[in-house]
Amino acid sequence: MALKRIDMRIGIIGGGAAGSYLAIRIKEKHPSFIVTIIEKNNALLKKVSVTGNGRCNYANLGSTINKYHNDTFANNVLKHLPAEKLSLIFEEMGIHPYRIDNLLFPVSLSAQTVLLMLNKRIEALGIKVVLNQEFIDYQKEENVFKVKTSEDVYAFDYLIIATGGAAYPQLGTDGKVYDVLRKHGYNITPLSPSLSPIKVKENTKKVSGQRVKARVSLYQNDILYYQEDGEVLFKDDGISGIVILNISQKINELKDKNNVTIYLDLANDKSSIKKENYIQYVPPKVAQYLLDNNLDIHALKYTFKSFYDFNIAEVTSGGVNINEVNEHLESKKDSHLFFAGEVLDVDGMCGGFNLMFAFACGELISDCIED
Repeated sequence: MALKRIDMRIGIIGGGAAGSYLAIRIKEKHPSFIVTIIEKNNALLKKVSVTGNGRCNYANLGSTINKYHNDTFANNVLKHLPAEKLSLIFEEMGIHPYRIDNLLFPVSLSAQTVLLMLNKRIEALGIKVVLNQEFIDYQKEENVFKVKTSEDVYAFDYLIIATGGAAYPQLGTDGKVYDVLRKHGYNITPLSPSLSPIKVKENTKKVSGQRVKARVSLYQNDILYYQEDGEVLFKDDGISGIVILNISQKINELKDKNNVTIYLDLANDKSSIKKENYIQYVPPKVAQYLLDNNLDIHALKYTFKSFYDFNIAEVTSGGVNINEVNEHLESKKDSHLFFAGEVLDVDGMCGGFNLMFAFACGELISDCIED
């Protein structure tokens, strides 16, 4: 009878949502394993601190269908950690849920609570945390991964890449990991900002800072592709707001970005409004903008120009192609090498979906790590 190895070395590159949660779940299931998180920042979970406008919407109890790029793949991962199960696991860590519609937040409505409780659990489990070291490369030698950082070399039996994508480089996710992975022969789907404000060809400067309720319709070649109601924020050279961030995710799904237009109906519940009455339905500054430009309150047309850059975008579209991994998120090239979270070519809409996917990746991989 073969003896089980009790000192299995697990290396996790990236201490964001996926990496931190994964480390906790592996250590809970295998207390004897030596689990190490290598993080380039001076603290774990920095990007989590800004999610949900600092309130951390960590799960969504509604449907997850048609909420993701590579939706079937994402939903197969999510089966391993439904929102209800995640909520119970978080509850045990001291992250008590507060529900707003289908959205789950910590009861404190502060992302700092999530950070503190996850860090507390990491410390209690004795997980090793290596900070301020950038991942440079890895080599696999006789089933051992030799990981080189900016400061040292580490040896692991399992290696998980959970570095995030290229969005929010100011918080450490600068996309450099993809250069390393390309060198190892991985197919990287081209990167693009997602959940991003949108720059448009039309002039919006005169209503910059104004907020309106609208039905937002996305068209390509005059064919309706997606529609959603929500609040729109005008910017100097474009439009923003949660509904627009979701529209950006849908634009990324299009094979090309030509002839893409966005229509705003600022009074969807009213069939016909005379121009002199626009001021009754939208802020005065917006009403004057409509009149000055001879615009229809029911059909403001904007032509897609580009996304804002990765400094503004919330997540990354693109990444490690899903055909590079099996159903357990393990590399098809290298056994015992896994990918978790935003580093993969999966991105979701607003509403906790991206964090849910990150945590679900952690749950799935933790079930696949063996003695």
